[in-house]
Amino acid sequence: MNDTAVREPIQKRSIEKKTRIITAGLDLFSKKGYYNTNTVQIAKTAGVSTGTVYSYFKDKKDIYIASFEYFLDSYLRPLLNELERLPKPVDMQVFVDKCIDLFIDLYVNSKQTVNELGRMQQSEPEIMQRFAAYEDMILSALVKAVNHPSVTKKNLSEKIYLLYTLADVLGQEHAFHYHRNIDLEVLRRQITTMLTYLLQKDKEN
Repeated sequence: MNDTAVREPIQKRSIEKKTRIITAGLDLFSKKGYYNTNTVQIAKTAGVSTGTVYSYFKDKKDIYIASFEYFLDSYLRPLLNELERLPKPVDMQVFVDKCIDLFIDLYVNSKQTVNELGRMQQSEPEIMQRFAAYEDMILSALVKAVNHPSVTKKNLSEKIYLLYTLADVLGQEHAFHYHRNIDLEVLRRQITTMLTYLLQKDKEN
């Protein structure tokens, strides 16, 4: 563990260097796992010295958290920006569909990465807490994106969490086919219909 205070890069070159460390960490953690990856390997992959790594990060866990937040941001930030630009009132079916599409894309195209994050959340309480806080931030942003007088205010946070959870489950099913007797297109239609219904203001549930 590094006891030297880490610094936040300001200059473009320093920002690019830190980003290289983050992306190198993400690649290695996804392929080898957290416990089979070390900072020397990350530094070598990023093309920097280990001293440079420790100038930006406290330790390997710090790199891990930054790497996976970077990964999730690459998927979720574009979605949030797109949702904020949707015409108001938001078409709830479009909103639900876009959230579902994101999770399917996330799981289908990044199986190794999401599997590794899931394993670490189960084994490392600090990482579980950090990404639970990250999820809370995303959920708040989703509530803000959809918030409009035409949308029910009753239990809105809980309904958005339900959408988030069901979209996550559907993404996992598309990627890993846990239940092969389930028709995923039928399941998607049912999820979309249910959540669209719940989010409409004239359906105060």
